[in-house]
Amino acid sequence: MRLFLWNAVLTLLVTSLSGALIPEPEVKIEVLQKPFICHRKTKGGDLMLVHYEGYLEKDGSLFHSTHKHNNGQPIWFTLGILEALKGWDQGLKGMCVGEKRKLTIPPALGYGKEGKGNNNFTFLLQHWGSSLD
Repeated sequence: MRLFLWNAVLTLLVTSLSGALIPEPEVKIEVLQKPFICHRKTKGGDLMLVHYEGYLEKDGSLFHSTHKHNNGQPIWFTLGILEALKGWDQGLKGMCVGEKRKLTIPPALGYGKEGKGNNNFTFLLQHWGSSLD
């Protein structure tokens, strides 16, 4: 019985320590252009209109663009409800209409290994408007 308890305590200790050593994946955010005036910054639940280009970071190849693949039209999506990539939900918070950002998204916050391989993704995005404007 003692051996069982000792083993359980040891397992808990190792599990909690190993969990603390693995950092959460993060989105790298670069603001490329800010508008002169910002009336309102985005927050979760906002319906956003964005243009974007998506690139594989390893070789820089374009895999999707609203300019080329969506008849040149921006897309609507709701921020913060996983309607798009997790990395977008993190990287587009606090954005102003007219702002441009470059997001570097790790696989865990992008498409994962199943989607487009174990790659980081780079997105160039511009916030065109929201349902609240």
